[in-house]
Amino acid sequence: MRHSVIAYRFDLIISFRNKKLPRRWESFYPGQVDRLFYVYDEITARLLSYTYIVAITMRLRDTTRKIISRLEEKSGYPVQVLEDTDLSTFAVIRIARGNMPAHILKYKPITPPPVDYTICWQCSLALRLFEREPEQRFQIASSPEASQQLDKILYAPNGVASKFGLAKAQTDSLRDQLLQGLITHLYSVAVGLRVSESLTIDYPELLELETGHVERELKTNLEGLSDKVRAMLPREVFEPTHKINTAYALYWSQRLENPEIVNPYRSHGFEPAGNKLLQIFERVPSDAAHDYELADEWAKFLGIRDWYVWVKYERVE
Repeated sequence: MRHSVIAYRFDLIISFRNKKLPRRWESFYPGQVDRLFYVYDEITARLLSYTYIVAITMRLRDTTRKIISRLEEKSGYPVQVLEDTDLSTFAVIRIARGNMPAHILKYKPITPPPVDYTICWQCSLALRLFEREPEQRFQIASSPEASQQLDKILYAPNGVASKFGLAKAQTDSLRDQLLQGLITHLYSVAVGLRVSESLTIDYPELLELETGHVERELKTNLEGLSDKVRAMLPREVFEPTHKINTAYALYWSQRLENPEIVNPYRSHGFEPAGNKLLQIFERVPSDAAHDYELADEWAKFLGIRDWYVWVKYERVE
């Protein structure tokens, strides 16, 4: 049985140049120790503090292990799957690059389990990057122009900063969160719907888990429609976010044969925009080579195309 992973984490102070690691790690990933085990922990680490990851066997479905293996083989990097109870979303994957020689997939424990569909979906989303030719691999990142635009919005006389009495550090942090959150949402929903389609076709055995995954996402998206959230977010972020959410709801209302899913967005007037995004989705070819085109077309319609740039993906040296 392949060793998929949960991780128990311990802070370990080590010399960055000291490549000696516990022998028992070799049993988990034979021949890969030098590449794997200096994963930088952004939260607790300082210059010489790194996360000590001890992998233990976790029973996953054969399909899940197969998809993890596909990502590892296609990208050339191992996948580390970690449980994170403090995660603000259901799951997130950080692609190996720079000084991080492994894909780090964090997920929040869910009730009821299992987490297989979430892991499969995240790995399949990452796979889309590696299905492109090396010279055509890019990742989405916020643009300097977007930060300037959002600063003007947040610091306006009637903006969030003055409305809630936020200090500069708080406002700047909010700006970065809103900006990164919106462009990540754009990409993960537009391309993520492609992922859902491919999982349905290629791995029909996951269908029994799909509905629960989608229903959790739909419920979370609905929470963002509340008056409290609307009051906290600038219109320039709130509206594109929920137009994207409407496209997601429209798509799954058809797949799940449940038209009522769209009602909350319809009542807020977002349905026409959601339909337009789905029309773009259906028009753009579905292969990974057109993922950036799909995200760009959505962004142009939403008026946020200048909020991000495509950054060339660089492999770990």
